[in-house]
Amino acid sequence: MIAFDDVTFAYPGGPALFDRLCAVFPKGRVSAVAGPNGAGKSTLLKLAAGLLLPSLGRCSVDAIPLGQATPLDRAKRVAYVPQNSLLPGDWPVKDIVALGDYPHREKPPAPRPIKQRLNEAREALGLQAIWERPAATLSGGEAQRVVLARALVQETPALLLDEAASHLDLRSQVMLHHLLGRLAGDGRSILLATHDVNFPRLWGFDLFILGRSGHLAPFPNKEEEQGALLEKVYHTPLIPTKLDGITCWFPDPGKGKHEAGIMNAE
Repeated sequence: MIAFDDVTFAYPGGPALFDRLCAVFPKGRVSAVAGPNGAGKSTLLKLAAGLLLPSLGRCSVDAIPLGQATPLDRAKRVAYVPQNSLLPGDWPVKDIVALGDYPHREKPPAPRPIKQRLNEAREALGLQAIWERPAATLSGGEAQRVVLARALVQETPALLLDEAASHLDLRSQVMLHHLLGRLAGDGRSILLATHDVNFPRLWGFDLFILGRSGHLAPFPNKEEEQGALLEKVYHTPLIPTKLDGITCWFPDPGKGKHEAGIMNAE
């Protein structure tokens, strides 16, 4: 379980991104957080990972505040995939993925052998064809799958993914969402920052909307409330479309055409 208890946080010299934020992301679920650029999605994940410390309150994973843990202890409990990861260009993919085992080289060891975890990660992310290739030869989407595989090998109770599908093609996005559902079914806590408000719900994940005020709201059940919330947060006209009984939301091409300064609306 990933928990935020009365968390307040601001970057030096800036306004508070979060003011007494309370939220719980349970085990066995994928929790997706969507919101506009600059709302604080990445900051939320860094707080959960213990990479940033709140000025007030506590962030914890399974009741353990990771901000007070050693880097090794954090790495045994949380696998964090940032938006962008630098990979050593001359390293083969298999060696980069194997780095996920690094936290388990000190006692207590990982519950499962490294070879088994490597094989599962390679298969799950479709890395067979690039397993021996150096990182410098990879496309952006291939590199993203390598970083995700490294996180799988880490085999932690909690998984934090910052826009993990941003470089992936459509097939790989589908594969990733299936994979996250399976991992959550195994009892992991998964927190995902995303710009897609449709994919998470089509896979039955829990969706939350983070506004610029730092307010984190569960996505409403009623279509009218969904549309009102999304248009308020994104300042963009949207139209609903039903897919398998789920209301999905898309920009309305007939309204809100680009005008001078529209990017400043965020």
